[in-house]
Amino acid sequence: MHTDITRPNTLFALGRGADAQPLGAFGGFVVPDDMARFPIGRQLLASTAAADVRDLFTRFALAWDVAGFDTFAPTFGKAAVPEATAGRADWIPHEDRCNVYAFDDGQWFHWIATDYPQWYWLTLAGGVVTEQPVNRVYGTDYARTHGLDMPCLAAWIMGAATTRLNRPDAAFSADVDTGETTAEPIIHLKVHHGQPDELDAISAELESIAQSCNWSNPCDPEDRRFDWCTPCTHKTGAMHPGDMFIVTDQLYNE
Repeated sequence: MHTDITRPNTLFALGRGADAQPLGAFGGFVVPDDMARFPIGRQLLASTAAADVRDLFTRFALAWDVAGFDTFAPTFGKAAVPEATAGRADWIPHEDRCNVYAFDDGQWFHWIATDYPQWYWLTLAGGVVTEQPVNRVYGTDYARTHGLDMPCLAAWIMGAATTRLNRPDAAFSADVDTGETTAEPIIHLKVHHGQPDELDAISAELESIAQSCNWSNPCDPEDRRFDWCTPCTHKTGAMHPGDMFIVTDQLYNE
């Protein structure tokens, strides 16, 4: 059943930005995992040609409507679809948020209306939908270190710093929060025996190495591979050079 929707919460379109062509909308939020539960939904997400998308979306919208999940509404004119190169967005009130599915350049993108809305790549494999932010910025060493867990990554950073700094008096230990309970991994390196007048240079080198292994998201300042705490030469407590302390709670940022 078709109906008029004053303010749809989910929009489907071909393309992004000012040239986007609306396919249709739903009053509620359509979740990718729910779409993938239906054969027609999986076919739609697996599409690679615009002509197929038009046909499959029509069939998906009918199935979604008939199944009683949500009422489909045709859309006309211009579609309010963000540009492909969307940057940091301001906070959007809940009542104004809209999810957007856009088929653009042979693949699906999903604009998720959260506190920091942004585009995500949608991929379907084995009936499972995965989403990855388009705007992530990866460090130069991320490709070599992406498979390391947080303790191993901290050890990598300490090893790289020892080699690059080549300062016999400087040694390191690490506090590592794996993020298991907080979902916010943190690496905090501590410098032992470093000279006070050299701490700024040591800290800058450690920061450079850490960020080369990190990724960040300019659309969402809280979306990072791991947080990084500034190194210090004091308050090392009972830790000795080469020690690593792994915790599961949020670390205090000194």
